[in-house]
Amino acid sequence: VAPSNDSIRSSKIDTQYHLDLCKNVFGDGVFPDIDATNIYYGGTKIAGSKIVFTNGSQDPWRHASKQTSSTDLPSYLIKCNNCGHCTDLRGCPQSPLVIEGNEKNCSSPDAVHKVRQKVQEDMDLWLSECINTDTGRSFI
Repeated sequence: VAPSNDSIRSSKIDTQYHLDLCKNVFGDGVFPDIDATNIYYGGTKIAGSKIVFTNGSQDPWRHASKQTSSTDLPSYLIKCNNCGHCTDLRGCPQSPLVIEGNEKNCSSPDAVHKVRQKVQEDMDLWLSECINTDTGRSFI
């Protein structure tokens, strides 16, 4: 569901919109098997570690992502204007009229930069833990 103000998505794109879209694309009788997906991926008990979850403040998928943070499964919310899906990977949205990508057109480069720095710190720590202290060699 689109945020109530300053959204990059139409307020008409809601749960019913997506249900209708699935019905139109896949036909009647095809529904997401939420229970099977939760069993396969662990639901709220993710069977993995050292996974980073980043979510743009206006990312429509953020509610399906891990919201709480822990040492092995950190979760970060990137709060910036027009930070949608994959903002952490592609940076802040550019003006559609500026193809060459000028950083001055970013709506909030600091928010994205800070989360990228934190992710890099987490990954550096995890990789440093892969060193065998006896031999000084990496387990990777």
